[in-house]
Amino acid sequence: MINRLISTLPKFVDLTNTAHLELINETVDELLTEFDNRKKLDEIEHKLISRNDKSLIFILQAIKIAKSKILINQITEPVRVSVVFAVYKENNRIRKNSEHPHGEDFLLRKVAQLENLFGNHPNFKWELIVVDDGCPEQSGQIAQDIIDKNQLNNKVKVLFLEQAIEQKLPIVNALSSTSDSQKGGAIAYGMWNAIQNSSDKNHIVIFTDADLSTHLGQTGLLIHPLLKQDKLVAIGSRREETSVVVKTGTRNDRGKLFIYLWKRLIPNLGEIIDTQCGFKAFRKEILTEIIDDLIENKFAFDIELLLKAELIKQHAIIKVPIAWIDSEAASTTTDIQPYLPMLKSIAKMYRKYFSPNPASDKFAAFINALDEHQFNQILNNIPPAIVNREAFEFNDFDGVGVSDLKK
Repeated sequence: MINRLISTLPKFVDLTNTAHLELINETVDELLTEFDNRKKLDEIEHKLISRNDKSLIFILQAIKIAKSKILINQITEPVRVSVVFAVYKENNRIRKNSEHPHGEDFLLRKVAQLENLFGNHPNFKWELIVVDDGCPEQSGQIAQDIIDKNQLNNKVKVLFLEQAIEQKLPIVNALSSTSDSQKGGAIAYGMWNAIQNSSDKNHIVIFTDADLSTHLGQTGLLIHPLLKQDKLVAIGSRREETSVVVKTGTRNDRGKLFIYLWKRLIPNLGEIIDTQCGFKAFRKEILTEIIDDLIENKFAFDIELLLKAELIKQHAIIKVPIAWIDSEAASTTTDIQPYLPMLKSIAKMYRKYFSPNPASDKFAAFINALDEHQFNQILNNIPPAIVNREAFEFNDFDGVGVSDLKK
C-alpha cells in the first residue's frame, strides 16, 4: 500500500493548491484504514525518512497527521483548544489562489484542518483566534469578512491589537502603539484573551503562523504529551530526527547562526534547538504564569516564553518532530530579516533572567554593539565551524568565539 501511495502521490506539496490539500486528507484516511496504531506508522515513517528523499514529503506529512488523529482518539477527558495566530500584511495569502498568485486561503484551510482533526469528537471543543497586529492592509477586517461570509463566528474570532492598546488592557501595557509589536505583542494578546475566564481543567492554547507551513492536523502531536506525559509546553520542532522539512538552504544557514548565538546567552533551554517554529502549545496553568511582564513583543517572544516556563519547572518542555513546508513566496519575515533585533532582545533576556558569566557577557556585549551592516557581513561569512555542524552540537561547542565572528 505504501509503495502504491508513493508512486501515485505528488512529489511536492503546493500550499496554494486546493486539490493537494484535499488529497492529503484522503491519504490520511487511507492510512488510518490500513494502520490503526501509531507504532506501525512510526516504523513506516522511520524507513521513509532514512531514504533522505524530499519527494516523499506528501506521504510523510500524511503520516504525521494520521498519528495525530490516533493520539486525539486516545484522549478521554474533556479538552478545550484555542489556536491563535497573528496577521500582518497577510492580505494576499489569506485570499484564494484564484484571487492572488500567493493566495493560500489560509483562514478557511485552518478551520478545515481543525474540523477534520477534531470532527465530532465529544471530548474536544476548539476555537480559532486571529489577531490583527496593526496591519495597514486591514488583514483583520478581511479575515472578519471571510468569517461572516462563511458563518464561522461560533468558531473563529478576530481581535485587533490596536483596540487592546486603546483599552489599556494589562497584557499590552508595554505597547504605546502597534508599531511596538512584531507578532509577539499580537500573539501574547491572543493567548491572554483565550484564557480569560476559562474554567476548563484541560485548556491548551496553541499559537501558529498565519500561513500553511504547519498543517494543523498535527495538533494532536502537541496535545497528547501535555495530557499524558506531565508536560506544560510542547513545541513543534523542525530539527529532530523524524522532522520532515522543506526549506531553502540559505535560510537554514542563517538559522544555524541564530541558534549558535542565542545558545551562548540562554543556558536553561538545554537540548531545545528550534525556538522559532510557529507551532507551540501551552497548558493554561503555565501560560497564566508566564504571559505577563514580557520584555519582548517582537519575533523573539517565543524564547522568552520558553525560558520563563523552564525557570518555573525544569524539563517542562517537550520537543515534537513535525512536518513543515516553507511558505516563503509571500513571507512577511523574509524581507524584515529579524535575526539581529531578535538577538539584541535575547541579550536583554539574558541580563534580566540569568546571573552574569564572563563568556555570555562577552557575546551579549558583542551583539549589542552590532549594526545591520556588520551583521550582514557575518551572515555572508558564517564560520564553517557553525555551518558545517548540526545545531544540536552547539550545546557543548565553544569553538567559535567573538573574535571569529569579527573576521
